[in-house]
Amino acid sequence: MNISNINHTISSKKNCKKIMSNGSKSFFAASRLFPKRLRYPATVIYAYCRLADDLVDFGGGYKAIIDLKRRLKLIYAGTPLDLGVDIEFSKIVLKYNIPKKLPEALIEGFQWDVEGRTYETINDLSDYAARVAGSVGAMIAALIGVNNAGVLRSACQMGVAMQLTNIARDIGEDAKNGRLYIPKEWLRQSGLLPEVWLKQPKFCKEISSITERLLFTAEQCYRNATPDLYRLPRDCRASLFSARYIYSEIGQNIKQNGYNSVDKRAFVPLRRKIELIMKSFHGNLVPRFLISLETRHVFNLTASTEFLIESMLNNRNNKRCCTQPLSFFERLGWVIDLFVRLAEKDRYELIDSRHPPR
Repeated sequence: MNISNINHTISSKKNCKKIMSNGSKSFFAASRLFPKRLRYPATVIYAYCRLADDLVDFGGGYKAIIDLKRRLKLIYAGTPLDLGVDIEFSKIVLKYNIPKKLPEALIEGFQWDVEGRTYETINDLSDYAARVAGSVGAMIAALIGVNNAGVLRSACQMGVAMQLTNIARDIGEDAKNGRLYIPKEWLRQSGLLPEVWLKQPKFCKEISSITERLLFTAEQCYRNATPDLYRLPRDCRASLFSARYIYSEIGQNIKQNGYNSVDKRAFVPLRRKIELIMKSFHGNLVPRFLISLETRHVFNLTASTEFLIESMLNNRNNKRCCTQPLSFFERLGWVIDLFVRLAEKDRYELIDSRHPPR
């Protein structure tokens, strides 16, 4: 997205949806699987996060961080500026009682990017992922009306897993831009000096092993979080399952590339995305008594998201969402058509490659 568009007034639902369709197509399609009453609010949340990211990425730096913090205060005061999606986002956070701590955490993560932070351990990296992605999962959980601590924790952990997948996919691209997200401890354990490798990023067996390890960590987070998705309202499950499956599939594609994300970029083909969306509706059909059959793994990174959980539990005014059951074929047909149209659009438009999955 062009930086000139970031502060333009976005006052209509059409433009808000356009932001998402031009950005993260997987997120946009997943949001369309929400029941009607939550579809647009979810789109607004994703659009706000996307625009904030763009504002910082496209040369905004510290000035952008200061601006975002100032605007967020006005958003929660109910007096938003007529910029970006501030007005629509203000309506959503006030209506659904989304704690201010959540978008504040998102902005803090962006500030860490501006500061050029690197991460010594996987736990340090998880702290970053909790801010830039776990916070988004928490906002969506607040939108749905989740009050259970375990489900909230899983929503945040799902966001962390997705961010780890993004990092694994973008190792080469980030390195070429002078960014290093891989735990430096892992690099040294593999015999690589972080500063040396970053100056001349090349694919090697050591990087392959690190990428595999990062994806294994992400997959463990997905598996830990999955059982609690069944505890969501039935008509909210498909959206989150589809996002979970598509992101996990990115990891599978990286594996098929020999864990080489330095010279290659993994993506999920249109046909496979449609298959995964169809699979996501299975979550609506699983009875609750089968949830106990899901295996949880001991490994997890939930400690990094506890501050998000605490802010949610201190804000227990959320009302659990009650919506009509999904119309399987209508919703499925709509999303398949959306993917086809977006794929056709990609043939003619150059989309910023730093913000997939596409």
